Amino acid sequence: MNLEVKTIPISSKMALILVDELERELRQDYPPHYIHELDVESFEASQGIFLVCLNDEEPIGCLGLRPLNHDCGELKRMYVRPAFRGRGLAKIMLAEMESQAIRRGFKRIVLETGNQQHTAIDLYLANGYETIRPYNEASDGPASVCFCKTLKR
Repeated sequence: MNLEVKTIPISSKMALILVDELERELRQDYPPHYIHELDVESFEASQGIFLVCLNDEEPIGCLGLRPLNHDCGELKRMYVRPAFRGRGLAKIMLAEMESQAIRRGFKRIVLETGNQQHTAIDLYLANGYETIRPYNEASDGPASVCFCKTLKR
């Protein structure tokens, strides 16, 4: 594999295709009212970071980080295309996002994921994230699991 992780605009065609694929997949596991669609304009206005993982220039995964305040960011839309899962790509993107978050001055990262996303939950726990109580209204659902990590400089 010839991997590259780079920052792209979330409004780009490549980003929108990956986010759409993820949301279609989530709709198979959760009722529609459990899925909080990503507001692309709001994400861009917040100066969020959106990473894409490429294999020989083919997009195979993505991950976003939206600032919540001056020292905390929220992970959004972690996704790896099914044919590329199990190869450590999510961990690579997560490490890159944490590095970018530290460079931006964030002290911690929070996230919400679904309770059926067992691989994601295992990834976060294995990488120093701890379970927390819901941190906003959108993360306080019956299928939600929330995490936080304090970033080390």
